[in-house]
Formats: sequence, structure tokens, C-alpha cells
Amino acid sequence: MRKFFLATLCAACLFSTAAWCAAPDWFLLDENSDSSFFYDRSGSNIVREGVLQVKTRVVYSEVGKKEALKMLQGLPQPAMLHETLYSYEINCEEREGHLLASSHLDKNGNILKTSDLAAATQWQYLPPDTRMGLVLQQACQR
Repeated sequence: MRKFFLATLCAACLFSTAAWCAAPDWFLLDENSDSSFFYDRSGSNIVREGVLQVKTRVVYSEVGKKEALKMLQGLPQPAMLHETLYSYEINCEEREGHLLASSHLDKNGNILKTSDLAAATQWQYLPPDTRMGLVLQQACQR
């Protein structure tokens, strides 16, 4: 129960725009018929030398929402899905990323489901021609 509470609290702070958390500066990096992909330019934190924690946002089109729902399991009120927020660690030198958490939100910003994925995901190479490759390029140039 304590682990769930801490994960929920972390996710709330990661993705909140409340006064005690810095308001996100969403920068559009990519757009296609399924979704718009944003990177939070104000949300990068140094975890350790050469490793940053970053936040991204996917806002779905109607077509993209249908595709996303095919992959999401156990989402309460699936028709309400509007966007997904992700938290990643990025190793700038190794060009690798590691997914930490995701939160699925409705149009009003209410969290439908949050998942702590840090223990379930591995570090992966981020090719330059991918969305996360674009994030790496932006985040690591600072």
C-alpha cells in the first residue's frame, strides 16, 4: 500500500501543474495523424552525471486514441482518454532511454490511470529519427 501511495504521489507531482510544481513548458516536437508529441522544456532534472529525467506528452487524435486503447489494458473510462504523460530517464552520452512512468488523462487533466514502469522497462538505444531521439537531442543540448 505504501509503495502504491508513493508511486501515485510521485506521478501527481511529475505531471501536476499545481503551484508547488513548475508549470510545464510543452514544446511540440512531432505531429502525425495519430497524435501530437510534446517535450517539457522546463521539466528536465539531472539524476546523475550525464543522465536526465524528462517528461513527454502525447495528445491523441480520434484515430490515435482508438489505436492507443487497443494497447492499454484496465483503463477505467477508456472513452475519456485524451492524452498520456510519460516520465523517462535519458543517458545523453549513451543515447539511451528508460521509461519510468505513464499517466493517462482525460480532457480536463484528470488522471484515469497511472503506472510505475521503472522496474518493468530496460534501457534502450534512442535512434535519432524517433520521437524519443528528438527529446534526447533537445534535452541533452542544455
